[in-house]
Amino acid sequence: MDKLRFFLIKLPLIAVVSFVICSILAAVIFPGTEKEVIGFKSDYYSFTHNFLSELGGLKTNPYQTNPNITKEDNTIAMLLFNGNLLFIGIIIILFYYHFKKAFVLKQDTLRARRFAAITTPVGVVAGFLFAGIGAVPFDLHFELHVFFAHYAFLSLLFLAIFHSLSINNSKFLSNHYLYGYVLFCLLLLIYLYIIFFGPLIAPNVKYTENELMLQVVSQKSIVISFIIAFIHQVYGFSKLLRTEQ
Repeated sequence: MDKLRFFLIKLPLIAVVSFVICSILAAVIFPGTEKEVIGFKSDYYSFTHNFLSELGGLKTNPYQTNPNITKEDNTIAMLLFNGNLLFIGIIIILFYYHFKKAFVLKQDTLRARRFAAITTPVGVVAGFLFAGIGAVPFDLHFELHVFFAHYAFLSLLFLAIFHSLSINNSKFLSNHYLYGYVLFCLLLLIYLYIIFFGPLIAPNVKYTENELMLQVVSQKSIVISFIIAFIHQVYGFSKLLRTEQ
């Protein structure tokens, strides 16, 4: 019981707090950016014009071809952000590795245990993909970084679905926790449409400022939504594991 509380409650909360703090610190340290294609320049991290992945770049402005655009070292922010993403990926793996054990321990319904058993490997894959985002900075290998990012969120959709089905069939967890994840699934579907079928933002591709802002703001919105949904689920498990029976 204590082990499950650690992996399903304490460690995830530590990971969320760590992610928020490290992201803020990395954004404060970030030297600034310039995007010649839209005529944008700033000496700080922009919530509307910089992707989160830019916090994890080895240098700023890596794909700008204008020799007058400075490419500043971003090592400290990169280590903070990417190191924490690796940590988050590991926590997701550990969370879902122990996910099904909570339903077994509580002797929950057979359907809940079966869906929880399916949720576990999907969670492990999602955790691996999120760790991959941090392991491969976008300016080290852009295509591989984008692969990890896109499919991390795609796997998150399937993860949220099976997670929700586990809750829906549980006799211990209230459907109150189901509704929060269902809402997250709907928001995630919108975000997946944007990243797979929306405007392309990539090196040597022309795009407008509005197209950039759509991708950047939607990315941050879904990350914030995931954090809120995840904390909500952790709270549910804290009530589930309050007593053994």
